[in-house]
Order: sequence, then C-alpha cells, then structure tokens
Amino acid sequence: MIRIRRLLVLARIFETHSKRGECTIKVDRVQKVERGGTTVRYRALVIGGNGNGAAGFGIGKALSPNEAIIKACKHCKRNVFYVNRYLNTGLSYDLAGRHNSCRVHLRAVRPDSGLHGHPLICEILMYAGITDCSSKSHGNRNPYNVVYATFKALMTHESLEDIAMKRGKKLLNLQRARRLGL
Repeated sequence: MIRIRRLLVLARIFETHSKRGECTIKVDRVQKVERGGTTVRYRALVIGGNGNGAAGFGIGKALSPNEAIIKACKHCKRNVFYVNRYLNTGLSYDLAGRHNSCRVHLRAVRPDSGLHGHPLICEILMYAGITDCSSKSHGNRNPYNVVYATFKALMTHESLEDIAMKRGKKLLNLQRARRLGL
C-alpha cells in the first residue's frame, strides 16, 4: 500500500517535471557603496531541468527582482549539465562535491527508495531525473554553496560503461557470467 502511494506521488512529480521546468530558489537584495551613494540591486538563484538527465542553474543580477529572475532563467538554460543515471532513476555509486566550506554527499540507494536528505539537493536531483538517492550536506549550508557543490558532485558521476571502458574491461551481466562459467 505504501509503495503504491509512493509510486503515485512519483508519477505526479514526473508529470509536473517531465517538461523543461525552472524553480526560483532565492532572491537577495544586495548593495554596493560607491562614491555617489549606494546602488541597490537584486540577485536571483534559479535551478531547472527536464527530469530526464539534464539540469542546470543560473544566477542573475538586475535593478529589480523580476529582471533578476528573468536573467537567472536565461543563464540556467545556457548552463545545462547532463547526468548519466543508473537504471534511469538513480546513481551507480556514492558521490561527493565541495564548494567553499560546503560538502555534499550523494549516496546511491536501492531502486524505489525515493529521495531523502536536504530539500534543496532533493529538488536539484528531481529536476535532473534522479528519484532514488540519499543526500547529506555538511558545513556552510548557504543555498548558493549547496547548489554549486551538488552540481560538482553530479559532474563526477560516470556510467558503468564509461568506467569499464577506462579500465579496459567488458561490462557483463552477472546471470550471463554464471551461465558461461566465468
């Protein structure tokens, strides 16, 4: 019963995130002191993705919050990262990323276990199409640092085929290896 509910919730999430989508994370008011006085601007952080292995983030500054969000959305569309997903839902091994004093750990879990951990990291993983992962963040949990560290961790992920090719090995199914007697 619980698994059916979880699958229904995931289906609803994928319906909303299946097409290209964006989400504004934070809008800050920043000031710069100059000779003629202070200049007030706004800074926006936006994440986005297609829910199928592509995700990105963008930061924009402008004189008004709406213009800053529009600039951040444009930057997000240009700043796209592609992630190789294991079985189209998760990671094949644990990942770690670091930005300034923020450390992010993404742990590979069994299929159908869902997303657990820091809500911002879970949102990024959802936009990237990863639905089975556990995350932990240490140190400074500033949203900007968390986003940078999460994308740095995702960029270190390689598919099993790429790892086998680097090692000069063949990727072989375990059941087939047992049948062949290897």
